[in-house]
Amino acid sequence: MTRSERIDRLLTAIPELSDYRLQLIDRIVGALSLSREYWKSKTSRLISERVLEDFGDVLRLHHCFSREPFSKDKFEYALESVLKTDGIDAALAPRGQRGYDIRIRGENFSLKTEAARAIRLDTIHISKFMELGGGQWGDNPADLIGLRAQFLSALAGVQRILILRALRKGTPDYFYELVEVPKALLKKVVTGRFKMMSSTKQFPKPGYCYVEKKGEILYSLYFDGGGERKLQIKGLRKDLCLVHATWKFDPPTDTL
Repeated sequence: MTRSERIDRLLTAIPELSDYRLQLIDRIVGALSLSREYWKSKTSRLISERVLEDFGDVLRLHHCFSREPFSKDKFEYALESVLKTDGIDAALAPRGQRGYDIRIRGENFSLKTEAARAIRLDTIHISKFMELGGGQWGDNPADLIGLRAQFLSALAGVQRILILRALRKGTPDYFYELVEVPKALLKKVVTGRFKMMSSTKQFPKPGYCYVEKKGEILYSLYFDGGGERKLQIKGLRKDLCLVHATWKFDPPTDTL
């Protein structure tokens, strides 16, 4: 459909809409007309100018009707859609597929989101990188070696890791960034230092694998022995990652 054909179709349909539907359209048009600031890294080969614009507008459309941060499932769907619109080969993983979330130009990507109230600008926290369902895990510090092996096995199934971070959530504006965590950085856990939290009453005992350089912690894996038994990545230095793009925009004016 050409641009003029789409405009004609909309002009034909608008007079037949109910008052409330007109209000919805007015709200969307108003939101897309508000001040915004989109930026992409010159070194990014993933985010084109069109993908930058289109993904930012999807974020703005989302916040026309929700104050909640963009969720992981929306992130997956929107990224696939805007990439395809730009002619880039992209396909979501089949339902139930473990390991990766989307394939882009033949590479498997893991997609994550971060939107905690206490989110920090300079460090990244992935609250659930994966589930730790199987394997030996009790109160023996040696069990952490097997948990690390599960992480490395999961890492082997992807080539790249992206995280969409909601840094501001409408007060005074919305601010998202798309960050790539280098896989090579995560593979450094093979030389990590283990620490099991033996004094806690929790069972299985949680523990850490600290990745360090010259005595400075680059990040840590946290083996969370709670109900979900999940693996977290804590305190990951953002300066060791690539920021592909950022999106800042004003919250919509209430026209409903």
